[in-house]
Amino acid sequence: MRKALCAAFALSLLVLGACSAPAPTDSSEKAAPETPAAPLPASDVMKDDDPAQTSGSFAFDSAPFQGKLTGCSYAQAGTLLVCADELYLYDTASGTVLARCPAPAPMRDLGAAPFKDGIVLTVMGDAGAVAYIYDSELKLEETLALEELLPGDPVVDPGCVAASSDGNRLAIAGLSALYLYDRPAGQLTTLLDTAQGIGGSSCMATSLNGAAFTPDDDRVAFFGDGFSAESGNGEDSAPVWGTIGTDGSELELDWLESEGVEEMLRADGRLFFPPAISHVDGSLPWVDTASGAAHRLAFSASDEGGDGVYVSEQGKYVATAELGDVLTVRVYAVDSGELLATETIEVDDSRYVGRIPQVILLDDAQAAIVLLGCGIEEIDTAVATFSFGA
Repeated sequence: MRKALCAAFALSLLVLGACSAPAPTDSSEKAAPETPAAPLPASDVMKDDDPAQTSGSFAFDSAPFQGKLTGCSYAQAGTLLVCADELYLYDTASGTVLARCPAPAPMRDLGAAPFKDGIVLTVMGDAGAVAYIYDSELKLEETLALEELLPGDPVVDPGCVAASSDGNRLAIAGLSALYLYDRPAGQLTTLLDTAQGIGGSSCMATSLNGAAFTPDDDRVAFFGDGFSAESGNGEDSAPVWGTIGTDGSELELDWLESEGVEEMLRADGRLFFPPAISHVDGSLPWVDTASGAAHRLAFSASDEGGDGVYVSEQGKYVATAELGDVLTVRVYAVDSGELLATETIEVDDSRYVGRIPQVILLDDAQAAIVLLGCGIEEIDTAVATFSFGA
């Protein structure tokens, strides 16, 4: 087994942001924090003499982004959807912006579901969940107000919206039902409804909180809560997952072998289920949607995983964050379970290491981007990058 790469480095507030001055702000309106330009190529924190750290072309240059960076999402093949004052489609291989467009507002939470020729951005705002469908050049093609599309059945998380590989169909998990939306036809179909008692005698679903297409696009996977039909719904619910054909046939439903799961992370045919902080046990359950096989990734400590779990776009790697006087990020290979890297990030301002960060893992480049403070309005967003090797 490869020896885990251990390195510590100081992060001297390398901030992401503007390459030009922001537009004037009305005196009655408080201006958003300005983020000065700070190009940050990966070589700034990688050891060039370690071949394992130079396995792919990788750069993260902040100069093109204006305003405070608030998050990143995967957008296929090493590109990222970067959210700042605008939306940016950023190529991490060349370190260039491929496209940009105005950002939806307001955005409390967001999640991206890329497809072959575009991306679906689901935003949680004041009016509920809204899905914005963009083409490969970030031209807005369609806007779906999900509160209007699914009246009386709220979408509670951006991960409840998934796109087929061609982008023509959306799988949408409302709180009580799972839907398939045909974009070209503008037609909505209910695949399953928890009010109808879906499941069997041993396991029934009661609410939903995540959706994903299987790799061949002929089934939709979902996640939620359920109970045993034999004992009635008076007992405490437990996490369940399942799949169903896109024609509503062949429902398969099963328990997750973990308690307290509150979210589903999806990655190229794999579903990962981080437990809530009260149920952290140093492991991460995950399933292969194609085979239905259940697995469990063991972390290096029994209390690891409570401060953040992150999955790469292709599902090959998982990272965990550990808050404290410093921020510690560990990266694991999912298939082998090997600990590939342990990175310690030190910042003078404790606000950066006291809040759960965002970690992006790039499969082909075997590189990580760590964003700190992107959810704190009064400070600039800081970034650290490092490499890991399998």
